[in-house]
Amino acid sequence: MVKTIAISSGKGGVGKTSLAVNSSIRLSMEGKRVALLDADFGMANSHILLDQKVENTVQEILENDINIVDVVHETASGLRLIPGGSGVLELLNLDSKKRWEIIRSLDPLEESLDFLIVDTPAGASDASIEFAAACDKVIVVLVPEPTSFMDAYAFIKALNIEKNFQNVSVVVNLAPNALSAKKSFESFKKIVTKFLSIEIEYVGWLPKSNLMASSIVSRKPVILNKSLDQTLKDNFSSIAKCFLSFQENRSNGIKFFNK
Repeated sequence: MVKTIAISSGKGGVGKTSLAVNSSIRLSMEGKRVALLDADFGMANSHILLDQKVENTVQEILENDINIVDVVHETASGLRLIPGGSGVLELLNLDSKKRWEIIRSLDPLEESLDFLIVDTPAGASDASIEFAAACDKVIVVLVPEPTSFMDAYAFIKALNIEKNFQNVSVVVNLAPNALSAKKSFESFKKIVTKFLSIEIEYVGWLPKSNLMASSIVSRKPVILNKSLDQTLKDNFSSIAKCFLSFQENRSNGIKFFNK
């Protein structure tokens, strides 16, 4: 059975796509069969971080009725990329029926995958909530600042109320150290659980790193860097372990692979 994981955030610019790309590759390095769906339609940029020149995207599934296998791009790292369209206005305003078509279009990949990682749109839009809720597990990326906390809370609240999600995981990005990251998580958890009946799990943290920043500019995922420092190695390994073992969320609505 394919495990499906959404990488989400309450706002843009917190490192959501970078985490999705690098964590997906880390799982591939473990020998897992992994696909990354860039569901941030209209603003998709996973292919840029992977330095992939793409031809077919999810847009062609909707407009030209092509098969999902013709959209999948094999990357050098072994990760299979399913790119979304970039700068396409129509993809920014998908209705529920179109979102359902995209979710169902991945069904033929079920036998060839162990994991599907879904990079959802930032924020608490209908598309963000629906694609996240279609996954078994949701990981919310936040940074240690009030606006990130507020927006992440709004996303989790919508997921909890609209889709009956009972468990959400959190990665703290751009933290100065492990202690500071854990304190930020505990503060955020206290806010969420005060108002919502939902379990918040700590998955891990990532530091503010020049290496991470330069990897985005160079279009080479940092996880592939041979000079990767031990902190980043350990942190990505820790996050990947949480991907490998988790309890599936039950939620309202459709799920990937017809679960």
